[in-house]
Amino acid sequence: RYIIYSDFILFWNNLSTMGSMMTIMFIFMFFYSIIDLINSKRKIIFMIKSNNNEWKNNFPVLNHTNIENMFLFNK
Repeated sequence: RYIIYSDFILFWNNLSTMGSMMTIMFIFMFFYSIIDLINSKRKIIFMIKSNNNEWKNNFPVLNHTNIENMFLFNK
């Protein structure tokens, strides 16, 4: 038994096949890039440029305190 497609159905069938193959290829590329990012030890491309010493030293400055002044606001 032969399956006879019209030209219109054959075109959309080929287009669908190409789309599914491209999707599978992009999924493999995505997984490869994720695995490459996990395995690679690359330098940071950009640095945080800040004048804040806490960001530079990764700890608070010595005169840093958590004591806050209590303010009372009246309307």
